[in-house]
Amino acid sequence: MKFQFVFLALLLLSCGQENKRVEKEQKAKDSVNALFMEASENLNVDEWEAPAETQEKSPMEISILNLYKSMEDKDEEEFLRQFPQDFEQFQSYFGWDTPNDAPHELYEHSVHYIEYLFYLLRTNKYPSYEKNIIRICENGQWEADGVNYFQHHVLNYLREYKKYYLINELSNEKAKSVLFFLFDGPHPKFDADFASHLTTSKKQILEDLFETAFFDDNENPDPFPDDRTNGTYTLSDYMENEHFFIRDIDINNDGIVDKIVSAGPYQGDELLLFTNEGKAYQFALKTTNFSEDGGNQIVDVVAEPDGFFIKTAFPDGGLNEANHHIAFKKNSWILTNSVYRTRSSNQKDAFIYVCDVAQGLNMADTHFFEKLKGMPDEVEKNTVCTKEML
Repeated sequence: MKFQFVFLALLLLSCGQENKRVEKEQKAKDSVNALFMEASENLNVDEWEAPAETQEKSPMEISILNLYKSMEDKDEEEFLRQFPQDFEQFQSYFGWDTPNDAPHELYEHSVHYIEYLFYLLRTNKYPSYEKNIIRICENGQWEADGVNYFQHHVLNYLREYKKYYLINELSNEKAKSVLFFLFDGPHPKFDADFASHLTTSKKQILEDLFETAFFDDNENPDPFPDDRTNGTYTLSDYMENEHFFIRDIDINNDGIVDKIVSAGPYQGDELLLFTNEGKAYQFALKTTNFSEDGGNQIVDVVAEPDGFFIKTAFPDGGLNEANHHIAFKKNSWILTNSVYRTRSSNQKDAFIYVCDVAQGLNMADTHFFEKLKGMPDEVEKNTVCTKEML
């Protein structure tokens, strides 16, 4: 009997506690619901913002700061969206501020931005952005450094990937503007192969530009046009020429000092070899000093065992150097390898990529530039290049 009484007391106590728990939970729910209803009544739907994890990413305002951020974050799509859409904007980011005789904000880092742009285009993930590079060329005017570097990359991209339709589909007026920018510079050179891929009307536009638009206003016309035959080159032509410099180097491993003639920076890409035949210097080869219309320029030609190397660098900003090593083998001058050096980024923890690229190319090969291997792209750098601390 006593046991039953105790059991009944415990049961009643338990039920009372359960009722209190349920009552307490219900009061809490009622309180939450009341707050929710109050908030709902005062909520302005137009101002409501979804939680961060559910809302779509809003596009950032187009600005030079956001281009910088997207570059640092390697946000590919945002970088392409933030990249300048016309020449005026491009020049205001990467060009020279002539009125104030000062660089624009990204002038010194233009190489990194332009290389990243074309790296993304080469991934074939963003074909719709190809037309953007053509739009930037419209109404473009040649400048050294960043603008020149962009010009060089556009031309290489069109040639390498046979994207001539990007020009052929333009109106004649726009095509004239684009072609003028692509081929303008201190020493414009007609590219017959490039022209052969253009439609009849666009090819005619390019030919007309070379007849009337470039050389008339060129302050430094090429003193030795490409149509000159090899047999007419003589060392005396270059001895007093301000556009060229000469180096005394044994170029054929016979123990006798020869002559190398190179065009100076922004004076062209000519490199001429003359061998010492005792009484006179005999012309041996006309080739390249690796200066690029939109990129690296010749720095010097330096002797080394078995030959020489040609040092080039991108002027006025960043680190972008190349040493092209040339050796005399089997009566030919062979580009054995190219050593490229570039800075990884503009951050404090940046380092230098050193990329030794095997070449094995005859400097006299008519298809030399088609076979020349450039600096590895962003992905390859991490696997084929070594790293050097700054």
